[in-house]
Amino acid sequence: MAEQSSGKRKSGKSRGLPQRHTEVTDWTTADAAILVRAIERAAFTGGALRFGYSRDGGAYAVGIYGDGDPYTVYLPPSGDMDTWLTDIGDLFDSIADEQASARKSKKKPPQDDELPV
Repeated sequence: MAEQSSGKRKSGKSRGLPQRHTEVTDWTTADAAILVRAIERAAFTGGALRFGYSRDGGAYAVGIYGDGDPYTVYLPPSGDMDTWLTDIGDLFDSIADEQASARKSKKKPPQDDELPV
């Protein structure tokens, strides 16, 4: 028995066809020093970054690991990549500050001069 169509035609996206974009995403346009800082800050905290593109290739994609559950943030090619990558580095600076604060607040073992005699 043949399936009946609902009369609605699927769009290209729902068929899995790639979308066409006029702006090109290209990681080589990133400022190397800013990019390295974001990677370094993530690694310092035990986190990680995954670089790529959105499925349709129309946006930059960065996977964030080490800030709770992993997630992906996107930037269209018209966005300010330097500010975006700086913000990602700053996120991991905040995480590093929280980690340092947590280490300081942990109870320290008694020092020799604090031991009861």
